Amino acid sequence: MKTFRKLQKVAIVVGMVYGLWLGCNEAATDKDSISGMVIVALSVIVALSLLMPDAKQEESL
Repeated sequence: MKTFRKLQKVAIVVGMVYGLWLGCNEAATDKDSISGMVIVALSVIVALSLLMPDAKQEESL
């Protein structure tokens, strides 16, 4: 489970950096900008899932 959390953190960082680079690039087309913002949005979803407590831990309490 610890490895999965590290993978999530890496995916968040890579997604944010690549998405912002792609979306804010001066030579980007409209399609590139939209794709970049979609990548950023998906990175935010992964970050939120990382912050949410596990449902199994709450049930056992």
